[in-house]
Amino acid sequence: MNVSLFPPGFSICSCTLDLYIRRSAPQSHNLHRFLLYLPSMRSSRIPFRWLRASLALLLILQSHVMATEASGVGADWEYSYDPCSVLGPQHWGDLHEEWETCKTGAQQSPISIKPSNIIVSPSLGSLRTGYDTRPAFLQNKGHEILVNWTESPGDLVIGEKTYHLRQCHWHSPSEHQLFGKRYPLELHMVHTTPAGEIAVIGVLYEFGHFADPLLNQLSDGLIDLQTQDDVFVGTIRPPLVGEREPYFRYGGSLTTPPCGEPVTWTVMKEVRSVTERQLASLRIPVHDKDNARPVQPINGRNVYMSMPPLEDHASS
Repeated sequence: MNVSLFPPGFSICSCTLDLYIRRSAPQSHNLHRFLLYLPSMRSSRIPFRWLRASLALLLILQSHVMATEASGVGADWEYSYDPCSVLGPQHWGDLHEEWETCKTGAQQSPISIKPSNIIVSPSLGSLRTGYDTRPAFLQNKGHEILVNWTESPGDLVIGEKTYHLRQCHWHSPSEHQLFGKRYPLELHMVHTTPAGEIAVIGVLYEFGHFADPLLNQLSDGLIDLQTQDDVFVGTIRPPLVGEREPYFRYGGSLTTPPCGEPVTWTVMKEVRSVTERQLASLRIPVHDKDNARPVQPINGRNVYMSMPPLEDHASS
């Protein structure tokens, strides 16, 4: 026999709890206001067992809020990845006027890369990148973890434009889907030009026995990030993105608000290895279980795939 502690018709779901925590974090005085109101509620016709249960629920919620504030995590409560939250991805375009592109943009990212929308393009050529070690910080932004270098550690060249690497961050599960599959992790390497143009390299990961070299460099810093917002991690080398690796190229957007367009996307075809322990080290410091935007309509866009260099054909 189930005995409800709450009045008939009163229900609580995980989405409601999540929304309360998100909305209450900047307003931790809500519980105190409830306590002041409790005596007048006691004199009403509401059974006291329901008042007691409601107070217990608020105390539990308040403990979550206090734990979040004490963790030192940067509280970014403006949007959520929870599909059942009013702050979720389907509502991003309604939350702020400057985020309207999230719902009206015709070139939104991420996308599902399928054989039906791929065009092999020999003119793309090899990927032109060059990276070196530079001092870097780890930052906990609430939704994701960033590697920020004190100065750009290298460049990506597309056509006649040079894009400077600014930061790297991760999404789990992957945001892009490759041939119908979503992977456990995706790395975004964000590059910009002096004029503000953006190009991002996406690297997909699946679970394997081999650890990811970049996350190996950051392992101690990720532990410190559980109690700090910013951690200096010394000199860090960005991932080596091989010039001979095939890749996909398409025109898209940022995958987080304000979802700005255009962004030149390069998604590497080769899927790399990451351990489950490494993925856990990225998820523990942040307040989202998942931080991946759902795939967006392709809206007639083509995805271009590079070809291996000619010398590879000759040697095969």
